[in-house]
Amino acid sequence: MNEFVHIELDEKKYAEETLHYILNNQNTCLGSSLFNKILDPRIDYGNLNNHIEFLKERLSHLEFFVDYDIVKFKNKIETYQVLGTDNLGHTFDNSRILTPLKFEKESFSKEIFWANPSQERAYEEVCRFKCFEEKIVPENKLLSVGVNSPFFNVKGWIMYYQDLLNLKFPEFSDKIVSGKSITKYKPFKGKYFLGIETDYQSCKSSFRRGWWEEPEYKLVIFEKPDIKRIKKVLTFEKFVHPHFNPPVFSFSGFFGCKTMYNISELEIVIDNGTKKELLEDGMIRLYNSEEFGDELKRHAYFYYDMLYHTTKEYVKFIEESFDTDGK
Repeated sequence: MNEFVHIELDEKKYAEETLHYILNNQNTCLGSSLFNKILDPRIDYGNLNNHIEFLKERLSHLEFFVDYDIVKFKNKIETYQVLGTDNLGHTFDNSRILTPLKFEKESFSKEIFWANPSQERAYEEVCRFKCFEEKIVPENKLLSVGVNSPFFNVKGWIMYYQDLLNLKFPEFSDKIVSGKSITKYKPFKGKYFLGIETDYQSCKSSFRRGWWEEPEYKLVIFEKPDIKRIKKVLTFEKFVHPHFNPPVFSFSGFFGCKTMYNISELEIVIDNGTKKELLEDGMIRLYNSEEFGDELKRHAYFYYDMLYHTTKEYVKFIEESFDTDGK
């Protein structure tokens, strides 16, 4: 348990609340989130109500740290490990074989999710942008340019992230911009406001290097002295449920599942889908299919939906723990 002048975060209480959340959502599309860290994807657990003590143990490794006005957490839950043996008899960590099992469970959850016509309609409203840009380069620059493929449509993706945040977190309806930082916020308790903050700079940098990643959101509690300024009281370093971090496959993890192929237990090949077309003038066109882009956009949409449902419990816990009068 950690205390700050405004907050007391009780890990045991949060574990109990998370346990109730798990039991209530075990048979929904939220269920795949459990296999990221809490459950072993090799095991069919059946009714989780029969595994209460096991779940309590898995949820008992979280610790919050409050350093003046910054809140961090560390989850020391033991990860599931698979050991393999190579041709020379050496033991190696072969836990990557669990990834396809997790991916399969998440794909099943997505089937349930996309069977809802309202989600499909909402997706069609916000997904109308091209995921990739094409490059036309001379042959002698093919390697230097191609190393940063695929060529993400940076502006389109950042706008998409903003649209998804607006769509999935509608209660955070007000916005304040300070430099490159954007905070979407809502009234919280008393004179305080609760905001989701990011600057998207890390995403922009990664996009330009051909890397796909989710935004780094923070949760902030603040006062608002006037219309243009905020006075931060408390910043949660990560806006994510500590027991579901991430709520589904991270963007880089999903991208890896779609582009990395196992040749053997020790060998992997990577194909990011970037195609080459030789033009008549000797130039080379580099491009990616929008069909692949649609898979990425759908995963991002699903990610934001799961982020909303899981962090809803986190925000509730924070609200219960926050004391507007101080200690």
